[in-house]
Amino acid sequence: MPRSTRFDLVIFAALLVVGGGYTAYWFLVARRIEAGIVDWALSQRLEMIDLSWQEMRVSGYPAAFRVDLGSVALRDGAITPSPELHIPVLAATARPWDFADWRLAGPEGFTADFTAAGRTAPAKLNAQAADGVLSIEPEGGWTLWLTFRDTTVEGGAPVLVGSAHATLAVPPRLSRGRADPVMALAVEATQIKLPAAIEPLGDTIAELNFGATEKGAIRSGKLADALAAWRDAGGKIELDNLRLKWGALDATATGTIALDQELQPTGGFSGAIQGYDQILTALVQNGQMRAADAGLARIALTLLAKPGPDGKPEIRTAFTIQNGQMFLGPAKLGRVPRITWE
Repeated sequence: MPRSTRFDLVIFAALLVVGGGYTAYWFLVARRIEAGIVDWALSQRLEMIDLSWQEMRVSGYPAAFRVDLGSVALRDGAITPSPELHIPVLAATARPWDFADWRLAGPEGFTADFTAAGRTAPAKLNAQAADGVLSIEPEGGWTLWLTFRDTTVEGGAPVLVGSAHATLAVPPRLSRGRADPVMALAVEATQIKLPAAIEPLGDTIAELNFGATEKGAIRSGKLADALAAWRDAGGKIELDNLRLKWGALDATATGTIALDQELQPTGGFSGAIQGYDQILTALVQNGQMRAADAGLARIALTLLAKPGPDGKPEIRTAFTIQNGQMFLGPAKLGRVPRITWE
């Protein structure tokens, strides 16, 4: 046998061995991924989180591992009433050399039902399509990046959202103390179409961005009891990078929200506001503020105004919520709508 032919056969045999070994590895890992998902779902029941699906398939050989789940349902039973998430089709894909990062795709979107607060029906979020990335840390924490398209928020009249990007980060459970961060959420949303125009601001919020960090975990039980325990333990939500552009109104702020003894929001924010006159006009037109009070507030705020970076009048002051009342600097804006927790 010629030497070149013998060498070719050796190379071919080596490739068969390597290919066969990789094939065995791929199918072994695929079975472990499937079993790991089942075990993880079962372990979450200890936290009263119910995760289920009607079908699961692992594919993608040889270049990837793709997990396809059908009719996914996630329910958090720790809180009553319980929020729920429904995803008709969910695909997660990872490369064989990187199991920390999974690309997610929900081509048929999802529906999230949130806990009701003073309503006969819970608020609902419907997204027609979604995709993102899930990054899992070695210590157990994780970060989820999501992009929603054609989203509707229902809590009465529907609100349409042109596009939205959300980042959700959860630190490792072992590092959490009594009032340590348990979750951080950042949202960037544009072209938010309201059910009706609120003059003089209009019916479309051009931009709404914010970052929120929850301090202190909300325990299981009825929602009102769980929130009271969270408040008593020092629970609060820290907001940063808040940006609102709505008609002539342009506001940026950072601050903190907590709950008072009646489980009503209380807190304070500091930042800059352009178009503050539009807020007063909207409050008067919606019956939340008397015209005479708005006139006095307008005078007080005008005294605080200075030219902003673009030359438009801008005030840098605090927005506070205290004892059920809203204040913008020294100006009283009216009462905060009362929340009835079920």
